[in-house]
Amino acid sequence: MATTARRSVLASLAAVLLWAALAPGAGAHSGTAFGWTPVGTVDPQHVTSADTQLLLYGVHVFTPNNVAFNPDVIPASVGQLVVPYVRVPDGNPHTYRLRFHLNTTNAASTQYQLITPNGGGTQTANVAGGAITLDFTVSVDLTATAWTYWSLKNSGGHTWVFTRCEIDEQTP
Repeated sequence: MATTARRSVLASLAAVLLWAALAPGAGAHSGTAFGWTPVGTVDPQHVTSADTQLLLYGVHVFTPNNVAFNPDVIPASVGQLVVPYVRVPDGNPHTYRLRFHLNTTNAASTQYQLITPNGGGTQTANVAGGAITLDFTVSVDLTATAWTYWSLKNSGGHTWVFTRCEIDEQTP
């Protein structure tokens, strides 16, 4: 009986020590890698939803499957942009991944730029020509529920095709 009581006391002490060693908020989420939760996908057939929108500027060819941009046909003075919007649900910080599906035709390599409005900066990616999936991670910290957007352009001056943009939010 004394051995059983001693084991019970030791087990209780171990549980208390384990609980005290964990930082606040630790436990099931401790050490867990971040994941991504889909917000929406925008493409030529799905340009608007409750949480996403798509605007296109300087389009040369528009089909149900893709949108083509050609700087040799549309003057350089016209911005040739893919502009995905996302509805930020609250005034808390959020991190999004924009996953663009593109094809740069007739180019060995090219450059894309993602421009964040209001002084948010520009991210540049140098990529091989051909079909690619181009990921950008962006952070948003608004004061309330609002829409925000980004502009993607081919700064390499090449003909390119946009197929779709998947928008995901980072989650713990």
